[in-house]
Amino acid sequence: MKNFDIIIIGGGHNGLVAASYLSKKGKKVLVVEKNEKVGGLAEYSNSLNCISPIIKKELNINVAKVNKINNIISLEDNQNHTVLEDNNGKLSFLHTMADEDDQQKFISIINNYKLFSKTLGSFMFQKPPRVKSGKKSDLLQLISMGWKIRKLGKKNMRELLRIIGLNIADDLEDNLNDNNLMGLLSHEAVLGTNLGPRSPGSILTLLYKQAINDNIFNLKKIEVVEYINQLEDCCNKHKVEIIKSSEVKKILTQNYSVTGIQLTNGEVFESKYVLSNADPKTTYLNLLGAEILDTDFIRRAKNFRNKGNVAKLELVLENEININNIDKNIYGKFIYAPSIKYIEHAFNANKYNKYSENPCLEFYINQNTLSANVYYVPYLLNSNHEKNEIIKKCVSILSKFIPEMKIAKEKLITPNQMAEKYNITGGHWHHGDLEIDQLLMMRPFYGSAQYSTPIDGLYLCSAGTHPGGGLTGINGFNAAKKVIEDFK
Repeated sequence: MKNFDIIIIGGGHNGLVAASYLSKKGKKVLVVEKNEKVGGLAEYSNSLNCISPIIKKELNINVAKVNKINNIISLEDNQNHTVLEDNNGKLSFLHTMADEDDQQKFISIINNYKLFSKTLGSFMFQKPPRVKSGKKSDLLQLISMGWKIRKLGKKNMRELLRIIGLNIADDLEDNLNDNNLMGLLSHEAVLGTNLGPRSPGSILTLLYKQAINDNIFNLKKIEVVEYINQLEDCCNKHKVEIIKSSEVKKILTQNYSVTGIQLTNGEVFESKYVLSNADPKTTYLNLLGAEILDTDFIRRAKNFRNKGNVAKLELVLENEININNIDKNIYGKFIYAPSIKYIEHAFNANKYNKYSENPCLEFYINQNTLSANVYYVPYLLNSNHEKNEIIKKCVSILSKFIPEMKIAKEKLITPNQMAEKYNITGGHWHHGDLEIDQLLMMRPFYGSAQYSTPIDGLYLCSAGTHPGGGLTGINGFNAAKKVIEDFK
């Protein structure tokens, strides 16, 4: 029976970051991954805008940037598409039917959001404080958070506090007239969430995602595959043992303390410290087991909101893909979410666990291959998705913009399939909704924040912890630091 200092369940990017950091600190680390490859949900990611400088420095990660200028193309049915260019974070219009006043207001809104997200960004890369801990460090951190908001100045601070609980639709409709521009920003606010443009808190979600990704539009500036490969190489370099194609059946405990894990094949590995890169519900209710937890804690775990609603569509065409009225040399992200009303109607179907008859799309093109995020396609509990119908509806939309769509291969991956493959309850990108009661020191929920759990030696390091989703690796890094702090 093998014994390790620390065992990590799941070889997603957060698990790999945690393993690399802990092994650098001299710990004997084991990573157990269910699938034949590490990386987790990063497999379905089209974009990676940035890597935390903390992660790059600590793990000596040096991933080359994509050597192309990114564009954001918001498609319109009349073929008069909005095309924005992102040049090192500075946005400019290459083409739009919006008038000059709307263009200036659009850039002004983005600049305001950027200012506010920078303030939130300063909270992303550290363990969130415990509000009632009584510790001096937590008190100082709370004071620091308040001070950084106050440093915005009276006008900006009031504006941040005014909009933070609002819906994105109201703010945009108060300032813009062009439907396409409003649809574009609304798309960025709600993609990967269980919110619509008129849902309270959708502005906060946009600011929060921008703070994580360092850009209001999460663009492809770094190759995801190369990033994951470097993380795995870092683990191998520091003698982390990685077992692939092996599933953890149970986290073993004795007297409310971790003793190790058991695989589905019966094999047992011992350790006093286990980091779970699985989502909070899977960790507590499946791997650990509700019998060891108190009733109130079980209730909070079950109430953690994590219904996924984004499907992944892959199309391979017989011919090279070109978009009507778009230069074929333009590189970037294409979006079909033409108005607030269109997105809201798509969201309405999601409320009743139905896929939208008119879905929204975000996609990238590589010669004859198209890779798209499709929403809203909700996770279903007791039924199956009509995958062929969903594909038909997506193709119907795409055929408006792509002439001669001769499809050679098609594949749709639903939230249910993501959940099954990676043991993610609800198939949610971020392992749980990014809403005000599931953020910062309240993520995932009271009694399970700051990466610790009620079980001695058990920690969470997945996207279900602070700061949430994205490919930052900060969750794994912060959890690993917490383990080192507690290591005896």
